[in-house]
Amino acid sequence: MSNKNRPVLTPPIQRATIPYFLTRVLAKQGVKRFHRLTTIENFNKLPKERNPIIFVSNHQNGMMDPMIISGLIKPQLHWLTRSDVFWNPLVRKILYAYNQMPIYRQRDRFSNIRERNDIIWDCCIERLDLCAALSLFPEGNHNPQKTIRDMKRGLSDLLSLAVKKHSDLKRLKIIPLGLEYEDYPGYRRRLSLRMGDEIEWNDLIDDVTKMVDFRLLSLRVQASLRKIAVDIRPKTSYEEIIPYVRAMRTSEAKNEVWVSKIEEIDRIALRENDGDWIRTVSEVYNKLVEVGYSPESRPEAWGIAKGDVRQKKIWAVLLYPIACLGNLPTVIQQYLLNKRGDKVKAMVFRSTLKVGAGMFVYPISWTILAAIAGTIAAVKGVSLLGVSPFFEAFIAFWSWATFGNRFYGWIQGHLYDHNDAIEGERFWNKGKSTALRDAWIEYIAIMKQEN
Repeated sequence: MSNKNRPVLTPPIQRATIPYFLTRVLAKQGVKRFHRLTTIENFNKLPKERNPIIFVSNHQNGMMDPMIISGLIKPQLHWLTRSDVFWNPLVRKILYAYNQMPIYRQRDRFSNIRERNDIIWDCCIERLDLCAALSLFPEGNHNPQKTIRDMKRGLSDLLSLAVKKHSDLKRLKIIPLGLEYEDYPGYRRRLSLRMGDEIEWNDLIDDVTKMVDFRLLSLRVQASLRKIAVDIRPKTSYEEIIPYVRAMRTSEAKNEVWVSKIEEIDRIALRENDGDWIRTVSEVYNKLVEVGYSPESRPEAWGIAKGDVRQKKIWAVLLYPIACLGNLPTVIQQYLLNKRGDKVKAMVFRSTLKVGAGMFVYPISWTILAAIAGTIAAVKGVSLLGVSPFFEAFIAFWSWATFGNRFYGWIQGHLYDHNDAIEGERFWNKGKSTALRDAWIEYIAIMKQEN
């Protein structure tokens, strides 16, 4: 069907749905099983009273970002999703049931794109008037780099339309969210989600036109996101600066430690116009590459200095065989999902496939296997507690599968730290690493050089 024959979509006006309520726990468990949630901060800043809210977040990891936010944020969230996934009637009903709304892009080549999007904006405003929570990525698209890019006009335009249509929507709250991944395609690598202070915007409304000042709002959103997410600047030197930021271990920093690391990143950003320093950073980085540094290296294991080496976790090594036994009901599913996910060419969608499929594959497969175990127990009449043999075996197997998989993931995360400790000791103490170590020390010295 050509685009000119596509129907004009009008999503329902709603604040919450039962399907979203019932399956949010699956998203939350999927995120927690795949990622290592080391920093979930400032959720006390979420308004206690019911208010219309727009969450704004940086966008690094394709479809994984909205899954994480939807799973970890308590209010049901409403999302704008590219329109081409709505054309199948059945899929459209499912997406509507999960608070999704289509948004039309220039690449969709609709002659009436403005009229179509006006309907969607009206839908957003009516949902907000019901005190719904909308979630947006104001950068407009995703980028795997740890940067905060320029804002698109969507947020300011939506606010302007909202105020024009319902003046009491000035009570709407804009809450920033900062996402950061240690290694986003990697299983059980660290993930942080930070909530920032409410962004003031009422003073940006023009008294006559009721338009919200796009430029000033964008600056405020960027400034707010930079307090809760990593923004490496200058962006033209990203490749040269990212090893230093990784060595800072920003994805596991909390409270005052996080603030100090953001201050350090801001200090580096102030040298954007210092051409001599930028050239020196490039030179020492190139030396690093010449002696063996690559994106696959682990500056997180080295740290900024020798004293940053992690502590070994021998207990995790000793418990690993038990963790493997606990993960037996899931090992085949996990292997197949990893194998399929690693074939996805776009790195930013690998974890999305693994987590998204795992949300359903794991519990469904556990249920089937538990039913088989229960049936065998019922046939043999095996009962330990004097109740239904089927029920006993079913619950026992399900508990083994779900808690065993969780225990395996927990141990795997700590094994990464143990391996980092070994790598850190080797890096700082073994003679064969001298060339790389010397280049790293020089690189760190230049990065820490005061303005």
